[in-house]
Amino acid sequence: MIKIGLLLLSVFLLPSCTIYQSIGHNFGSFVAAPNGQDFQPVGYRWDYEHTALVYVYRPGSTWANDELEAPSFYLNDDRLFNIKGGSYTWYELKPGRHEVKIRRPLMGLEGIDITNVIDFTLKMVTELDLNAKAGTVYYLRYSEVDKDAAKFKDMTFHQNPLQVVTPEVAMAEIQETNMLDSGRGLIASIDEAKTKEVVFTEDAVEETSAAEEEEDSALKSWNPF
Repeated sequence: MIKIGLLLLSVFLLPSCTIYQSIGHNFGSFVAAPNGQDFQPVGYRWDYEHTALVYVYRPGSTWANDELEAPSFYLNDDRLFNIKGGSYTWYELKPGRHEVKIRRPLMGLEGIDITNVIDFTLKMVTELDLNAKAGTVYYLRYSEVDKDAAKFKDMTFHQNPLQVVTPEVAMAEIQETNMLDSGRGLIASIDEAKTKEVVFTEDAVEETSAAEEEEDSALKSWNPF
């Protein structure tokens, strides 16, 4: 038994291992209801010339407000917050593609990813790609209960509980929500993150080559005979 535990621990410590979890942040509205400020529009307090603005909200409902655990909201594979019933938050997005995923936890644990070995998610509630454009405001609405509501007859809630909705729909509901503790950050796009990674890698190679050249030069210049 001890050997199995040590084996699992060694697997989790692998550099290529990602554990998806929200332990300590996973409490739903039934346990810890959102108690931030009432909804307030951002207005022009964001860099609208260079970034997009996204509101994320979840209308209150019997289902959402009675949750013991709230699902986790991931953007570009980074967990940003757990989305509770009757809550909202907002972020600025750099232009480009952003990948949204919502995972439902069990006691805070959501899944594990070990490159080329395991890719397991306990429950992926929804996935959505958002192509952000500078100067544009987006409203992301998450709800699992009103799939057949008449006002959403042109939308596809039966396929995806997370939708980009119109300002008219959002403003009629988001007024009844409270701000989450998490939010108000600047998020880089997937394409930009990849570019930075490539640039960093190239710079690292150049720095390594320069260091090796200096080391070779130093070894050649040092000659005790």
